[in-house]
Amino acid sequence: MTSELTAIKTAYEQEDMSPEQIAESQELDITAVKAGLMQCSSKYRKACGTEDEDEDRLNFTNDQLSRVNDVIVDLALGAEDEHLRFKAAAFIRDDKKGRRDVVKGMSGNNFNILFINKQLERAREVTAGIKQRILGNGHSVERVTDV
Repeated sequence: MTSELTAIKTAYEQEDMSPEQIAESQELDITAVKAGLMQCSSKYRKACGTEDEDEDRLNFTNDQLSRVNDVIVDLALGAEDEHLRFKAAAFIRDDKKGRRDVVKGMSGNNFNILFINKQLERAREVTAGIKQRILGNGHSVERVTDV
């Protein structure tokens, strides 16, 4: 287990910190923290199983799940390591076929939470840039093409 996962697990299990508090203290995206807890903390996975489906304090929100799915798809399509691409692709296929429960699926996979956090941060930056270009200056967006 990486030092990041150990710190997150300790904060959740021994210091009784919420995923939100851990994300803030470790300067990580909440989604990365939840993914890390799913991976390393049986206490967290059990707590997610007892949470009402309408409540998403511990479980992933629909937005977070969508963002994590985007990271997995990016890995399946673009990772340099063919074994990692295969694992991500197989995960997607099995999930689509209903063969995986989210909690069970996350507990068996080893995701680098710092990588997930970096990918989510990059996605937010791209989104912010697009919004700025479209809405920020009130001018129409010019299309640039290579000559």
